[in-house]
Amino acid sequence: MIYIYCTQGRIAYTPLCIYAIPLIKKFFTSHLLITIYIYHFKIIYFTITGWKEFLHFSVLNLFCIALLSCNTSVSVKPGVHQGIIDLRNIEDTISNPVRLDGTWKFYWHHLIESKEQLKLQNPPAQYITVPAPWNKQKNLKSYPAHGYGTYHITVLHSKNTIGTIMYIKMPFTYTSHAIFINGIPTAQSGVVTSNKKTMIPNQLPSLIQFLVKAPVTEIFIQVANFQQRNGGIIHPVYYGTPKIIENFHNRSLYIQLFVFASLFVIGIYHSGLYFINKSKQNIFIGLFSLIVALRILVINEMLLIRFFNPPWNINFRLSYLTVTITPILFCHFVNSLYPDKIKKLTILITDIYFGFFTLFVCIAPLHVISSMLIFIQLAMVYISIYLLIILTKETGKNLKTKRIFYVGLILGFACLINDILYSHQIIKTINSSHFGILIFIATQSIIAFEEYIIQQQRLVTLSHEMNIAKKIQRSILPSKPPHLYGCMVNILYLPVTTIGGDFYHFFEIDNKHAGIFIADVTGHGIPASMIASTINIAFALQYDHAANPDIVLTNINNLLIGKTGNQPVTALYCYLDMDNRVVRVSRAGHPYPLFFNSKAGTVEKIETQGNVMGIWPSAHFTSTQFTIHNGDKIILYTDGLLEIQNKQNNTYNPEQLKKSIINNKHLKASEFTNTLINEALQWAGSKENITDDITVITIDIG
Repeated sequence: MIYIYCTQGRIAYTPLCIYAIPLIKKFFTSHLLITIYIYHFKIIYFTITGWKEFLHFSVLNLFCIALLSCNTSVSVKPGVHQGIIDLRNIEDTISNPVRLDGTWKFYWHHLIESKEQLKLQNPPAQYITVPAPWNKQKNLKSYPAHGYGTYHITVLHSKNTIGTIMYIKMPFTYTSHAIFINGIPTAQSGVVTSNKKTMIPNQLPSLIQFLVKAPVTEIFIQVANFQQRNGGIIHPVYYGTPKIIENFHNRSLYIQLFVFASLFVIGIYHSGLYFINKSKQNIFIGLFSLIVALRILVINEMLLIRFFNPPWNINFRLSYLTVTITPILFCHFVNSLYPDKIKKLTILITDIYFGFFTLFVCIAPLHVISSMLIFIQLAMVYISIYLLIILTKETGKNLKTKRIFYVGLILGFACLINDILYSHQIIKTINSSHFGILIFIATQSIIAFEEYIIQQQRLVTLSHEMNIAKKIQRSILPSKPPHLYGCMVNILYLPVTTIGGDFYHFFEIDNKHAGIFIADVTGHGIPASMIASTINIAFALQYDHAANPDIVLTNINNLLIGKTGNQPVTALYCYLDMDNRVVRVSRAGHPYPLFFNSKAGTVEKIETQGNVMGIWPSAHFTSTQFTIHNGDKIILYTDGLLEIQNKQNNTYNPEQLKKSIINNKHLKASEFTNTLINEALQWAGSKENITDDITVITIDIG
């Protein structure tokens, strides 16, 4: 259940079928306290998948708007009645700002400064509701939006107030105003005149202090508007002691600064992330947050004008640009979250429609821009509902924390609708879209943080599994090379990740005969490791054919067909016959083995043909045989060695490898292999430049 308590004696009771987190949120104003009690630990337990659910969603939004539109005013008793507010019995006891709401005297097309001038000109007194535009008076006479006039109110003070300082918090008006208290000019925003050419618009709110000299204070507020679609005082005027008004003003200022700072930091953070991970989600939500943060500076307290004092027309255009740009950014943000869920035509129309109004706001006359707001807002409502349906549907499918997401979504949408209704004076609340957007982005951050924790847990689990896979892979690789009479075999295995895609194994027939197998699976990591395990089984089955390299590769290829996920495997099998001092080699798309001929002092490439394994059932492999002598060396390696790059992006080539072999020909197998690798890494400048697994097997004859 949700209960709303108003201290004015009005109690709104709204039962709502929702489960919610334990939350007590209080909104304090001068004489109204709204306390929302929400029980349990879940929020908005539904997903919009049909009209029934969408109706529930709409009702909840209407509830949020109703909550926002609950009269947040301070006590207006006795209120302003026909231009007079009587504070004689309550002025000594007020503890909150008094809203000067009610019916004020109004003199259309007259600029009055004092009661004396009023007597001389003696214009006909009309009555007008404040706060409300003078062109949208519900029960009183309305006037054209463009024009000028004077508001007049008489304040009756208590005896104890005489001789003290009192404050008035004056909101911005459409579009300039000048205030006179007892005939003395006390404040102005812009210049008020009777025609468009000489009037200078400005909309800066102000705090006005004055000395109460008599039991009666006469306040005249001149207002002129030739720019906006609405004219006059459309926001509340507050009255009270210096402490009360300053606290009230500072509280409002601090809240706006807090929301601005929060959105600005979020915007900078996500924009910065974009340059790291190039995620479109980050750049769109980052720019969206920054635009909304800018909007806070150009509305309400007009912080941009206060701090930087730009021309009024710049502030005016910026306030509209923040409205026309945000739908474009939010549409692309949703599209980046759920690609292909928004029709391309819809995105195009959104870009063109709001892009047109963005350009229109930049170049159109100021008085025309204001009249176009309704067309912008209607389109915003349409695209917002469209995007909301997409977000709720897709979130319901994919997001575990969808209830938190729904809360942010609903509050953000409710605040948007509130602002549209408020801008047309349909309801009396405050500008709240930036609060709603901050809540929406905050819920996104909560969701992102929760997803981050889940990902971290997955990484821990994956890391544990990778370590197990690493142990398994190392267990299938031979721990030591074969011991043969008349030669030494050395292996160096350098995986680029925890688990590599390189594989090697041996057939140790006896002390004079052995088969050496080396293979390289495309890629690395767990998939390559799994294929390597399959190769290990296929190789183990070829023991009876160890002396025939071409048969070994043919049989392994047949066993791998359909078991590698179409990942090609390169391999090379070398059979050593130390009795006859001959070597037989077959190759399956693998880098050619290198043979150091000690007699000639040269490095030769052992050429033999053969396709990669695991792809073609009809692959054909040939065998090459050559004689070996003491001092000769055979080097088998995977292509990771020839893919090392230096800082200039040059690749380590076979000629450099051959040169390194000749320079280190005098070294024994173990030292020789390590030296080959170290020289390649020194040339590259860093081990970080290794992009693929490296395996080097050296066979040192002698």
